[in-house]
Amino acid sequence: MEFKFGSMSIVELGDIISEKLAEDGITEKAELIVYVNNDEFKKIDEDLFYRTRKDESIEFVPSEGEIEVNFEGVNIIIKQK
Repeated sequence: MEFKFGSMSIVELGDIISEKLAEDGITEKAELIVYVNNDEFKKIDEDLFYRTRKDESIEFVPSEGEIEVNFEGVNIIIKQK
């Protein structure tokens, strides 16, 4: 199976989870931890950086072991195995 868990999937997942938690009356912010291997982590890290960067002069600096993406109702934490 092809690895497709990039920035678009993360945004979709964060929005769905946030909405569902709010519908179900959860008011505290939740955390979802997703573990990926080293290669997958690098792909996600670069994808998130280049899709969210606003300043073209900022150079990519790899994350070290963990990436946190915040949504209204949930923080998605992506960790290297």
